[in-house]
Amino acid sequence: MAAVVALCGVFAGTPAAVAVGDQDLTPFYQQHLSWEPCGTEVQSGAQSGGVTEPPGFRERLECARLTVPRNYSDPGRNTMQVQLIRLKATGPGKRLGSLVLNPGGPGASGVNYLIDSGSAFARLGQRYDIVSFDPRGTGHTDPVSCGSKLSPPPATGEDNSLAAKEKRINEACGRYSGGLLPWVGTPDVARDMDVLRAAVHDDKLNYLGFSYGSKLGAVYAHEFPRKVGRVVLDGVEDPGKNTWQTAVAQARGFQRALDDFAADCLHGTSCPLGTDPHQAQEQLRSWYRKLSEAPVKVKGETVDETTYVYALRESLYSRSDWPQLRQALAQLRRGDASGILRLSNSGEGGGGAHAGRLPARQVGRDELPPPDQLALRAIACRDTSERYGADDLPRAERELTKASPLFGPDIAPTLLDCYDWPVAGDDSSRDVSAPGAPPMLLVATTNDPATPYQGAFSMARALDNSSVVLTYRGEGHAAYTTGDPCIQRYVDDFFLNGTLPKPRTSCG
Repeated sequence: MAAVVALCGVFAGTPAAVAVGDQDLTPFYQQHLSWEPCGTEVQSGAQSGGVTEPPGFRERLECARLTVPRNYSDPGRNTMQVQLIRLKATGPGKRLGSLVLNPGGPGASGVNYLIDSGSAFARLGQRYDIVSFDPRGTGHTDPVSCGSKLSPPPATGEDNSLAAKEKRINEACGRYSGGLLPWVGTPDVARDMDVLRAAVHDDKLNYLGFSYGSKLGAVYAHEFPRKVGRVVLDGVEDPGKNTWQTAVAQARGFQRALDDFAADCLHGTSCPLGTDPHQAQEQLRSWYRKLSEAPVKVKGETVDETTYVYALRESLYSRSDWPQLRQALAQLRRGDASGILRLSNSGEGGGGAHAGRLPARQVGRDELPPPDQLALRAIACRDTSERYGADDLPRAERELTKASPLFGPDIAPTLLDCYDWPVAGDDSSRDVSAPGAPPMLLVATTNDPATPYQGAFSMARALDNSSVVLTYRGEGHAAYTTGDPCIQRYVDDFFLNGTLPKPRTSCG
């Protein structure tokens, strides 16, 4: 583990006093980071991210803690320790500073992401220190806690409805993390990033954000337009859509992605979906009905219709996962659901930056969602004033099922995540106007299921700073980590040379 930051330490080239409102934040901006080899505790949460690690990769990782105020309006009261991780620039070539990564979520660990996938940034890592962090409320940075197990409902007058369970989850989060929940919103994380920028001695923030990370980068630009360096947003969220509209757009996006997968399967030999598009869609719906009516057991775990839908959804984040999905469906046709269970439990797609994920499939009635999903809930509920309850669910199910017969019913219940949430929401993060910031590069995939293509153009208009949209004509969520050489060339050239592609440039 890295040593705790010494707030009194002053580095060379100390900036002038920094204030937000009437609050003096100079001690935070002048802190010294003590980078040390990352301990096993920090590395224990990482998994294989699908990217081959070069020899000695993990030994190069360094960790530190960044001290930030919990509440920027009252910085002297409570502080937080943000977990940082970096890969120092290897050379050759002159070092250009630090490049901060955010894999999205919200709720995803930037520390785990750099451990899992940091070697994918080898070219950029010659000239930049590659830096990431666990945003407040996630990973090793004051993670949101809602207890170890959900308390059972009262024995009398028991309400087993979905809304009642969501209320129990949210009450538990309020009990265990009530003091933290008001301070996990995106604007506070953006302020943390500006403190990080100063702590790594950069005049401007260089940043690569995937999916939800695109929102974080845009909010940073809105709050600190004069501190924006070279910024790339990949898998771009649409700031013009509210929670309900985003859910509908994602249902349509995943349905299109499933249709594309089915078409690809049918062009091959021995497709488990049949021989024509109508037959393929009917087969996919038939498995849903069968697993709903008669769930099966695989190694003691239940595989039902929600397991099945989650396996489909996980596999559509990256085209590289399509062969595994095809194999799992072929097994399912033979009565073997083990492949479906494996895909539903993977949660890692093809090793790219699969941020912007939808909440996980429903857990048991007395179980809590996993930590990253609780963090997602806390951040998302802080970032919106929308609150939907049991009365809204029938309309949500109708609209979302119309958008996607398979994915709609699975997405609709997520609109209840903020039902009776213990902290009020704030819509301010939807304002991303940054006319004083330099142009950014926005990367958009034409068949992105999680952040549909047009969202990048909506973001470009909202930023109002002449940002350029680079199109990747392909499938999956986030283009840079697909390994497409055209996309990587344009992104790397922007980070290394400051050169933006011409408007309407496309790859793939």
